[in-house]
Amino acid sequence: MDAKKQEDEKWIVEGFLRTARERAIKIETHDKPDVLITLQMPNGTKRVGIEVRVYFNDENAAKGSEGQQLNRFWAGVRQEIEKLKTKTGQLYRVHVYVELKKEELKDVKLGLLVKKLAAEIFDFVQRASETATSSIIVIPDWKERVFSGFDGYPLMEEYVAEVRIRKGFFAFWDANVNATYVGISSKQIATIIAGKSKKAKDYGRQGLDELWLLVAAPHDTVFNAMHGSPEQAHLDDPALLAACSATPFDKIFFWSSPPHEWVRQIWPKTSP
Repeated sequence: MDAKKQEDEKWIVEGFLRTARERAIKIETHDKPDVLITLQMPNGTKRVGIEVRVYFNDENAAKGSEGQQLNRFWAGVRQEIEKLKTKTGQLYRVHVYVELKKEELKDVKLGLLVKKLAAEIFDFVQRASETATSSIIVIPDWKERVFSGFDGYPLMEEYVAEVRIRKGFFAFWDANVNATYVGISSKQIATIIAGKSKKAKDYGRQGLDELWLLVAAPHDTVFNAMHGSPEQAHLDDPALLAACSATPFDKIFFWSSPPHEWVRQIWPKTSP
């Protein structure tokens, strides 16, 4: 079991319980379901198993979060660039922004590109930052240079649209990997519920009073941050309720963390 994943799931459940104003006297990581909690009830305690599923705001039924995949890819490229900076002692005062061709990267095995693309970008920037000319002249040499042609760098030609380079004491290598907010898709939540329901049929429920599914937007990256209210979520969608009616979960919740904090019980249906 992935220890970090378990701790992340426990952290999500703790935040959800605070928002829902549920008093848990014990929270522990588990497997199938992810977290076990003991709730303090008016007439005793209740033992609940919670399966956690993070919801991404650019969710794609076939590929999950495409933005999250691209974000992880760029993090890998940046890590390789940091290694090259350490090895060569170069480019410590250069800020670089890389505009990736997202469409061209969609059907590519990103892991195979990380080291090679990082090497090309590093070499290009090292050469461009010393030899390129610019109409903008600012002390000491120049402020910013923009490049859209990458002759001699085949991977950059195929997957990079533009590179912006600045000199300065703050050096950071960034890319256009942030997600655009697209709202909460009731269709995608229905798909999530159906998938989790299929897996949960084989879960052992011995010692549990209830089994819950928590679909969570924990706001720890731009890809799982909600910016709306429950009234904008359209959780009454017939396809969503149909998926709920076939579920083995006793309750299903959607939770959005602070700063846009709210929780809604999706199933069984309750009044707002």
